Amino acid sequence: MRGMRIAMAVSFLGGTAALGLAQQSDRIVVVLPQDAIPSIDRPEFEAVLKAKSFNNDELLIGIVGEHEQRAYSTWQLDRHEIVNDTFEGRAIAVTWCPLCGTGIVYARAVGARTLTFGVSGMLYRDALVMFDRETGTLWSQIDGRAIRGPLAGQVLQPLASVHATWKEWKTLYPDSLALRKHGQSRSSYEDYNREPSRLGIFGRRMKGSALPPKERILGIRYNGATTAFALKGVRQAVIVEAEVGGVPVVLAALGSNLPVVAFERRVQGRALHFARADAAEPALEDAETHSRWRASDGEAIDGPLKGERLTRVAAYPAFWFGWYGFFPESAVWRPSR
Repeated sequence: MRGMRIAMAVSFLGGTAALGLAQQSDRIVVVLPQDAIPSIDRPEFEAVLKAKSFNNDELLIGIVGEHEQRAYSTWQLDRHEIVNDTFEGRAIAVTWCPLCGTGIVYARAVGARTLTFGVSGMLYRDALVMFDRETGTLWSQIDGRAIRGPLAGQVLQPLASVHATWKEWKTLYPDSLALRKHGQSRSSYEDYNREPSRLGIFGRRMKGSALPPKERILGIRYNGATTAFALKGVRQAVIVEAEVGGVPVVLAALGSNLPVVAFERRVQGRALHFARADAAEPALEDAETHSRWRASDGEAIDGPLKGERLTRVAAYPAFWFGWYGFFPESAVWRPSR
């Protein structure tokens, strides 16, 4: 968005700035006309092993189901930001805010309605504001909250997703599908992503930050609690066990060519503890029963708990400044010393 003339048509929601973020306020700012960034409403897919237009370091948002896996390039989403799709019979929206680096998959069902989302052309705390075509309600992408309109106060249900480079995704899910690309050979936010001092488009600054503002994190939310996990730290630790809102979770980075995966680690009412398994495919082994769990889908492939499946965590990526703008009380995971 460098050089973009911002229409300063500002409508106030009231409230005050999140502490620690200068020039941050709870207002909706109009940047572009509605639908100037077109959502993808009729997605087309191709087999990952046959796809030729992806780069190894291209960031993806992936969803993993019982019978299918799909990947959506953020380089393509830089120009679209929302994909309205149906996955294993469920209406979903794959959403991406390139300014905050947040990739989140939501269920499109709200009550009895199935909504279709578009890009409003507005920003809220520097983040994508979506609108639904059925009611015109405005929705904040990062927390899924309806912030204005007939459905104000409703919250979208986030769904578990995997965040990976093309190389990582192709390694773990070679039989999956990828959203077909049309000429996006690089990220249009490449310069923005490289500049650590550029935080959104309003020149914000952070005071006393727990992490570098552009640090890439995975954020997890449970029961009103939030924790940010710096991806670099998770990769260095390989296995990270924590609790968020009383829910025990595990994040695993089992190889340099594999994505970070995140699961709840409570099975049959008991919290398990994990290490990397010695197995032919990427897997975890729990200390309590010595069952081995496949990293790609969380299923126990042998041992006393064979057939059980870990619940995937709805963890999503963000730049630290984007996450903090919505969750200023967030805990920050740090490796034990």
